[in-house]
Amino acid sequence: MQSTAESARSYRVLSHEEREEIMIGRRTGRSLRDIATGLGRNVSVVSREIRANSTEDGRYQAYWANSRSLRRRKLSRTRPRISDMAVREYVERHLKLGWSPEQIAGRLPIDHPGRRVSYETIYQFIFKTRRDLTQYLQCGRKQRRKRKDPRKKRVLIPERTGIDQRPTHIADRSEYGHWEGDTAVSRQSANALMVLQERTLGLTILAKLPRCAPNDMATAVINRLKDFPSDMRRSITFDNGQENRHHTTMREALSIDTYFCDPYSSWQKGSVEHAVGLTRRFWPKKTDYALIPDEQIAMVEYRLNTRPRKRFGFLSPLEYASRVALTA
Repeated sequence: MQSTAESARSYRVLSHEEREEIMIGRRTGRSLRDIATGLGRNVSVVSREIRANSTEDGRYQAYWANSRSLRRRKLSRTRPRISDMAVREYVERHLKLGWSPEQIAGRLPIDHPGRRVSYETIYQFIFKTRRDLTQYLQCGRKQRRKRKDPRKKRVLIPERTGIDQRPTHIADRSEYGHWEGDTAVSRQSANALMVLQERTLGLTILAKLPRCAPNDMATAVINRLKDFPSDMRRSITFDNGQENRHHTTMREALSIDTYFCDPYSSWQKGSVEHAVGLTRRFWPKKTDYALIPDEQIAMVEYRLNTRPRKRFGFLSPLEYASRVALTA
């Protein structure tokens, strides 16, 4: 007999042993309520089990009852994702027109009132039933990425200061010395590329990292910024990547403030995100950064800093910085 605590738990499938107890109880003439009490189950559970899994002649056999239950559960998971053939044809036709599953799901009730399907069901239909349709998805991916478990919360950086506490004058680019930091990574290499960009002058700094790790990131930032005057290293804004965990080391070594974007909001440091995108023109994704010599990184850094910028009247960041220095 199971304890009261166990019987209070949410519903769980009957085990083979429990079905044997039901079979023995039925053969010895015990009442359903008595059998249920012995199992620590509600009497309705035992009643449904006998009704659903008895043989055609009304007998209850534990082995056959267990087999029927397992087969029924297996079949329940293999039902067609979209059983309505009209909806299925609509989905297929519009996927081939380049529509996304979300667009199809939203438009279907307009074109066919009374018929509905969620875009998640469409994705499951494509990846589990009609793999040939993956070519019409914008991503073109043949395997679906695993969905993130919303119960798993991202571990934030210790001692972080959120971007909501960053002074407003940093956002309006009215003062020099405020930077944004990021990394460009590759699946082909343990090495990574550190990218820093000054928000007001648009200067870009690049450095190769042995690994995309906290120690390497902190060392690279310190080495590249330590020779700048103090008024050119006032703050850095990062995302919540774990490579930025040692921001306190940077803060102490450079006497600089560090701020962090909101989780999953890298767009809040758009300047450096754009700079990372520019480096991809030279080193596309899947580039092995270990094979890139330091001289080539220095050359790309120079090219980025000599590109004309519209907001500087088509002066380059280096030219604009020189003018600012002369007028200061």
